[in-house]
Amino acid sequence: MMHKNVSQNLDKKHVPTVSIVGARGYSGLELVRILLNHSGVELKYCFATEAFSLENYFSNPKINSVQCYAQSEILNYKTDIVFLATPAEVSLHLAPQLIEKHKCLVIDVSGAFRLKNNSYSKWYGFDHDQTNLLSQAVYGLNPWAAPAAGNDHKLIANPGCYATSIMMGLLPLLKSDLIETDSVVVDAKSGTTGGGKKPTENLLFSEVDGECLPYKIGQHQHYPEIQEYLEKFSGKKIDFHFSTSLLSARRGIISSIFAKLKFGVTEADVQKSFSIYYENQPMIQFGSLKKRPQLASLKKVVGTNNTHISYTVDGQKLYVFSVIDNLVKGAAGQAVENMNKSFDYPIDMGLSQLEALQ
Repeated sequence: MMHKNVSQNLDKKHVPTVSIVGARGYSGLELVRILLNHSGVELKYCFATEAFSLENYFSNPKINSVQCYAQSEILNYKTDIVFLATPAEVSLHLAPQLIEKHKCLVIDVSGAFRLKNNSYSKWYGFDHDQTNLLSQAVYGLNPWAAPAAGNDHKLIANPGCYATSIMMGLLPLLKSDLIETDSVVVDAKSGTTGGGKKPTENLLFSEVDGECLPYKIGQHQHYPEIQEYLEKFSGKKIDFHFSTSLLSARRGIISSIFAKLKFGVTEADVQKSFSIYYENQPMIQFGSLKKRPQLASLKKVVGTNNTHISYTVDGQKLYVFSVIDNLVKGAAGQAVENMNKSFDYPIDMGLSQLEALQ
């Protein structure tokens, strides 16, 4: 079944067309890499603020069929799907225009349409003036929440990278009522590509090489997102400690989650919880840290759309490690998952062939 908005008047042989806005950024380039090899769509246009050529980034012969334009031209070129790999303020401006003019499906990789119950002025630094569209946006955290194929949705809000890693590790535990909600501490670390391409002092090689630098403590914009959707998907309120640090690495996220198990809960219960929710998910692996230490390795997930979760128990102390690629499962790959769900494609279509860049 195709997405109602873009396919109800198209014949069955129609292949949905795709545009990427912000194609020169890290997440945008990952979208190009994935969509060039996606058999269910045709990547037609790429847009960026500066002139560019995909030949500078890819040797794939399919790039010859992709046209690149300045971002200011986006409204002049219609496709069935538009990915916005742009800053939140830009997405806030472009999404309503694209939906109104082209009646397309917009998948926003930024945070412009994630928060339903929190202040954008506090966490993102701007006032949100698209409240109606915000209320309609579908939050796409697979497999916990995803757009249904054929539904009349217009906008999908892709989760943040930290939010994805942390919620993937915490939600089974909360849903199964295994942990004390007032005991949770999260220490998450990301590669520097999470900060984007815009040159800033704290992302310089000389600043991050050999370091592990905390940043945005108590102020990170993913905190209210995590809190909001943990409660929505689990039904439990949680107020957790949250720290974020920059690794001396290009990409990848490892979220270390510490919690107190409820009385009588064992490691077998933890294993059962992850099995209930993730056993049939093709891009999620989980297991005991002692038996499968490789699940805590960044090198095993970087370049893929996989989520690796490992855990160990010491009495009532629970240690969980959730590892993803911040640019794939944390951004471009999950955006493609959301597109796949919208068009009733297999969830891992265009993603299962991705190999770790180790």
